[in-house]
Amino acid sequence: MMRIGLIGGMSWESTSSYYALLNQLTSDKLGAWHQPKVLIDSLDFHEIAALQALDDWDATGELLVDSARRLERAGATVLAITANTMHMNYDQVNNSVSVPVIDIRDAIVGQLKERGATSLSLLGTRYVMEKDFFAARLRAKGVQVVVPEGEAIEDLHRIIFNELTRGIILESSRERFIDIADECRQRGGDVVGLCCTEFGMLINAEDAPWPSINSTTAHVRALLSFEDA
Repeated sequence: MMRIGLIGGMSWESTSSYYALLNQLTSDKLGAWHQPKVLIDSLDFHEIAALQALDDWDATGELLVDSARRLERAGATVLAITANTMHMNYDQVNNSVSVPVIDIRDAIVGQLKERGATSLSLLGTRYVMEKDFFAARLRAKGVQVVVPEGEAIEDLHRIIFNELTRGIILESSRERFIDIADECRQRGGDVVGLCCTEFGMLINAEDAPWPSINSTTAHVRALLSFEDA
């Protein structure tokens, strides 16, 4: 029986979305009272965010590797890093355990290809948008990536860290997000990628004014489908 291990706490709002979706989608598929077996190792996001700001990704990797190993020892048979940004350390985590680690980037590509689309507006933290670890993997799988420019990058980063990771949701930020997504789509990013696991708090992908992919939903679907593999 599959037991999902979540490397969480980055932020807790994001982790709670993972847990809710895992249970909702399982019940939708199997019926009432069916839930997946889940283990969560919740890290201290304050410590993670401080290391991110210092650009010390070796140190963040050590924290995530320790978490992955704890989950494996506890009986997890498949793992997920519940943050787009922390896939910066995906290879370190994947190489540290013997169980599979489902990659959120691959899950996004899978959803994109299911739609017959080949281009994505990549919206996330400054690290996701400016560093190449995320876009490069998408491009390697045939996806054209469009990234916001200039102050749009700083605005999205501020919305994530000053608001969403603290449970704050502002209409003005929703409007700014939509403006940024519109601009990226004008530059060729047909599908809007909500590539911050907190963006689902701000934008409902089902009701968005353009085609979009919520990275959290895509990741959860990939985790649940792994059992059928």
